[in-house]
Amino acid sequence: MGTAEPALWELHHNTEADWRRILDGSPDSAARWIRFAAERGFRSAQVVLGQMLLDGHGVPRDPTAAFTWFRRAASIGSLDACNMVGRCHELGWGVPASHAEALSHYRRAAAGGHAWGLYNTGCLLLYGDVRRDHAEAFRCFSAAAERDEREASSKALGMLARCHEEGWGTPVNRVAALRCYRAATAAGDCWAALNLGMIHTENDRVAEAHAAFETALAHATPHCLPMIVSALNDVADPRLAGLIADAMSRAQQLDGMQMPVSLPYHKRDALQRHKAAWILKTSIIAAYLMKLLVDSWPRGLS
Repeated sequence: MGTAEPALWELHHNTEADWRRILDGSPDSAARWIRFAAERGFRSAQVVLGQMLLDGHGVPRDPTAAFTWFRRAASIGSLDACNMVGRCHELGWGVPASHAEALSHYRRAAAGGHAWGLYNTGCLLLYGDVRRDHAEAFRCFSAAAERDEREASSKALGMLARCHEEGWGTPVNRVAALRCYRAATAAGDCWAALNLGMIHTENDRVAEAHAAFETALAHATPHCLPMIVSALNDVADPRLAGLIADAMSRAQQLDGMQMPVSLPYHKRDALQRHKAAWILKTSIIAAYLMKLLVDSWPRGLS
């Protein structure tokens, strides 16, 4: 199936296993199937094709075309696409950057209960080039934390912790901040784990700090890893020497790693922003494309 030419009938009958075989084949073949579905009005495939075009996965990288596909899927009701249209406007992917325009699309996704839409709305209301509204940001993070989307909810918990810690949209509450950091860390959020580790070191709870930093390293993204190195170097506690060596070793394996200036990490601001709202992995796409079975059959097709 992975090498066969796409057929309309199969789009509506492929199982998740079928999509996995297609996507595990050549990138060109996978992209051909997804484009075939996207061009026939399946909004799930349109979102996946947009992400492929953003990443250059199986197709030449083309942010402008990616934006077009996201916008097309959003116009027929995809909340994932609404969120990605917002990301494109926020970061200037295929369209001039505009935080105000991004916020309008994030709000649309958030209104439908989309976890990343809620999270991104909250982040722009805290950090973006728009009218700041910490109270609304806090409400967005609270709602996102309750959604059934593990990564978005864990990051929202991390931002709720920041709000409780700094008094953004809610009274300062160190106990609530610590509780949220712990919950986000348990869910695998590297930024929350890093903040939790710093809080523990400030209170000389080295064993707890060690566990938090270990979690941060285990889940570190390329953007988070240099901050872990910087934070551990700032602490300079010999009891954490093994973690420092591990973090430095991992950092050195990243080509072109730029080590940041030293700073007390849990006081950072916009650096926590999540890089992307979608991770292009075969298993995720295969499961996501199963929405083709519940998407409305495009009008005009037989």
